[in-house]
Amino acid sequence: MKSEELRKYIDMVIQEDKNDQLYEMANIHSNIHGIENVVIWVGRANKRHGLRIKVSNSKNKFDDLNNFIIQMPSLDYDPSQVANWISSKTLTKIKEWIKLNQQLLYSYEVGEIDDTYTFLNSISKV
Repeated sequence: MKSEELRKYIDMVIQEDKNDQLYEMANIHSNIHGIENVVIWVGRANKRHGLRIKVSNSKNKFDDLNNFIIQMPSLDYDPSQVANWISSKTLTKIKEWIKLNQQLLYSYEVGEIDDTYTFLNSISKV
């Protein structure tokens, strides 16, 4: 991330925290991203944790109490949090999808894209 983009991101985080704003989010299913049984959560939420996505450990639905986080852009995650049914091949596809859509994910999370419909319709499948 370029330093001016990072500064913009930090300023947005500070402002969001001060304003206690409501944030948009989207559950992205396999018909949109192309990874069977996987639901990915992307949110324009308070950024105390940095850019990230959540992947549900429940097949075909998002489970807010049973998921794991993948940080962006590093793609770091805690393997111990990943459900057994999610294979290494599926994890590779998830990371490929993030790389393919990284700029779009960033733009949605920081509010450059403020319409969830537009965001969802701009996603590329793996």
